[in-house]
Amino acid sequence: MTKSLAYCAFLHRPQISLPDSGVSSAPVLQETQGELGLLWSEVEWPFDPSVLQRSAVEFHGVVSHMFSQGAVVPFRLLSVFDDLPALQDFLARHRENFIADLERLQGLVQMECVLYFTPGPVNKSSGRDYLEKKAELVRGAEAFAQNIRDATSGLSREIHVRESKNGSRIFVLVERGNEKKFHSIVQDLPVPERLARRMSGPWPPAEFLSDWVKMPQIAGQR
Repeated sequence: MTKSLAYCAFLHRPQISLPDSGVSSAPVLQETQGELGLLWSEVEWPFDPSVLQRSAVEFHGVVSHMFSQGAVVPFRLLSVFDDLPALQDFLARHRENFIADLERLQGLVQMECVLYFTPGPVNKSSGRDYLEKKAELVRGAEAFAQNIRDATSGLSREIHVRESKNGSRIFVLVERGNEKKFHSIVQDLPVPERLARRMSGPWPPAEFLSDWVKMPQIAGQR
């Protein structure tokens, strides 16, 4: 059985180059509706679990190829539709929302900074001491996230912060071409005691997609 695997949507332009192959070396095909383009491949279904990691790398390779040329809306990893007509119907129903997000995010990239707690001694004899230390670390993470906001205010368009069990994940929307400058600024910020940071990017600004674009992807894919 085969299904239609969607990689990403983008604003179609004649000069854009397409990757030769995608997941499992399948040809990468283009579906176009007006100015909106979408890359997809016909793949065997279900996926072979033994090659899922390789398939994920191939999937991201296609998205990265397109992202290097402009804004993209990446689909969820290894998302499939029953067939091409189902994919075409999905694209037609959400075309205006996709175009609006692509136009809004054109020329922008997503940078990320993960702030996490470093291992340290735990005082097992006092639950109160542990909770107080934990609260102190959380406050340190919040303060560092605010420092990023302040230090990159002239560089960033928008910042989202998501708290996690072990720290914070900070997403920053910046203009393409300012990635090194952003990295340099954040790298120079002091990190609170017992916290460490890990930076990455640029990525497609998936965190900053509108809900209208995020939610249909959940409903329209397997």
